Amino acid sequence: MFQAIFVNTWPWWVGGVLIGLLVPALYFFQNTALGVSTGYGNLVKIISRSSLPWLQGEKFADTWGWRVFFIAGMILGAFVAGRLSGRPLISRGMPLFTEVLNWPFFAYALYFFIGGLFLGLGARFAGGCTSGHSIHGIANLHKSSIIITIIFLVFGVIAAAFLRTVLLGGGGM
Repeated sequence: MFQAIFVNTWPWWVGGVLIGLLVPALYFFQNTALGVSTGYGNLVKIISRSSLPWLQGEKFADTWGWRVFFIAGMILGAFVAGRLSGRPLISRGMPLFTEVLNWPFFAYALYFFIGGLFLGLGARFAGGCTSGHSIHGIANLHKSSIIITIIFLVFGVIAAAFLRTVLLGGGGM
């Protein structure tokens, strides 16, 4: 049982069912939507004590709200799952990416940091993150969420194809 829960990869549909149940549960218990970009904004506000105007709005008023703990739980959960499965504490490996590129650690860190900044900027421009739009917005038939989810998917495919071709030399799986 331990192996099945903490070590083995769960089938994709289990995650889908759990997320599908979390959305109405959040509405029932918290009267709010599932999404993490607000939580990241709250973390920025907590860590940097930022006075950026967009962090001062009503959306970010509850700085220590449930979303901060949701993000902390995702990070802690990944750490605990990794430790329980016997994986190393720190790993530089991302099979295809790190095997083909073989960059120094600083280059990987910079690459992913810049990618994270672009994700945050995109979430800001889109008025929410992919999970908020794609899970909550589509479930509520919001036209803007349907459109932005299509844009996320199209540009995700374009970016993946670009990275595979340019950085990874078009290599297969």
